[in-house]
Amino acid sequence: MAIYHAKDNSFKLILGNHELFVEFLRDFISIDLLKDIQPEDIEDLTERFLPLFQNAQDSDMVKRINLKGEAPLFVIAIVEHESQVNYRSSFKLLQYITLVLDSYEKDANRETPGISATRDFRYPPVLPVIFYDGKAPWTAEKNFLNRTALNGLFRKYIPKFEYELVDLNRYTREDILRFNDMLSFIMLIDKIETHDGFRS
Repeated sequence: MAIYHAKDNSFKLILGNHELFVEFLRDFISIDLLKDIQPEDIEDLTERFLPLFQNAQDSDMVKRINLKGEAPLFVIAIVEHESQVNYRSSFKLLQYITLVLDSYEKDANRETPGISATRDFRYPPVLPVIFYDGKAPWTAEKNFLNRTALNGLFRKYIPKFEYELVDLNRYTREDILRFNDMLSFIMLIDKIETHDGFRS
């Protein structure tokens, strides 16, 4: 249990610090639009959402990224480091996504009453991310569609999205060092302190 809390604190530091979060996006998420994100573009909304979510963990994070000249982007980051794969992850993220979009719509309507009922209103993109460093291979479905029964027959009626999986087991120590930033240093220290290994 002590190791679990130590890991929680490490990942909360990584995801809670805006400079480290920028490095996390740059190092692990292959979306060009995110490469120029600056720490001042990020707003932490975690405290708003965790009380609303029954199964939230202390290390779950919700961020708003203000993209220059674009609609904002929301990032939901969930840390999974239990010994067993969490097969509920796609559903948990779907619950988070609906909370984030509902909150965005309410904020928009407070600023401009009725705006969400207009033709041109658009909901913002939400990037769901799972950071996994458990020892077992990650075998959970990444697409919520594949977690739904009769998905072939009812395909067009089922929410379809994938989360981005950052599986630390797939990276060697050399891979992490190649990032050459503060995030890589913290991740290496965390691995040493918790006696976990990288892929050889």
